[in-house]
Amino acid sequence: MELRWLESFVTVAEELHFAKAADRLHLAPSALSAQVRALESHLGVRLIDRGRRSRPALTSAGRLFLEEAQRTLAQAARAEAVGRRAGRGELGHAEIAYVASAAFSGVLTDVLTRCAAPGTQLTVQVRELETPAQLEALACGDIDVGFLRWRPEYPPGVTATCLLTEEVVLALPAGSPLAAYEAVPAAELCHERFVAPHFDEEYGCRDQILEVADQGGFSPQVAPPVRDFIAALTLVGGGLAVALVPDSLRRVQIPGVTCRPLADVRLTTRLVGAYRKGETSPAVRGVIRRLREAAAVTVANNDPQAHMTFLR
Repeated sequence: MELRWLESFVTVAEELHFAKAADRLHLAPSALSAQVRALESHLGVRLIDRGRRSRPALTSAGRLFLEEAQRTLAQAARAEAVGRRAGRGELGHAEIAYVASAAFSGVLTDVLTRCAAPGTQLTVQVRELETPAQLEALACGDIDVGFLRWRPEYPPGVTATCLLTEEVVLALPAGSPLAAYEAVPAAELCHERFVAPHFDEEYGCRDQILEVADQGGFSPQVAPPVRDFIAALTLVGGGLAVALVPDSLRRVQIPGVTCRPLADVRLTTRLVGAYRKGETSPAVRGVIRRLREAAAVTVANNDPQAHMTFLR
């Protein structure tokens, strides 16, 4: 039984006039009549009485069948709409992971807001995950999109797009004499103890500390590594160390912590969106598209004093 037969029958039942029904369907009356006859033949019952001098009328079987035919057409229309929306990435499920520092960048929350926009029914599961674990989870399919700090290379089948490049600033105890500087010279850090996330998890932290020490002409004192930047800031607030952190972490209100730019060293860090190459899931592709849209809007509205540059 073909849907076009049902559509022809329902239209005739609504109009009770073959010529008017044919006009609605943009068919010749003969073609419309042939489709109704094909349906009746398929069912083995007459649905419409075709009076020569009177208007067509539904038979008792036709009246019973009409309601079911209308429901079937409505369900088919809903199924088609769902299929098209799923194909556009407006329906479905995606797993997102992020490093703790990404939560303060603004990109992650913007993407989640877009995924929850009216007319969109994307189900997004979000969880915090360290960079190496994210890359492993992406490769094996446990997550679909990762927000993480840039790495020099990625697992086979995984690619990354730069979302945010931001300046690295110095986080120091609010009571430190260094807080009197508007911008701290590298040489003034010679007696400080640096704390950073685990080097295997936040690529580049060790190199940045060494670059500052080289500029200042000293060998750095490095505290045992911590899990993430939030843990590093906690130690800074306790007066136990200083830390080099992304500029967006100024938004983290941890008591006892203040931030200053570096006077003679310019360091940057990049936040990237990582995902599988050739992703086939329309829902995941929809999240990736919204990620790029969020980055484009942010660069248009960005305050140049924030030292952030969003890239499509």
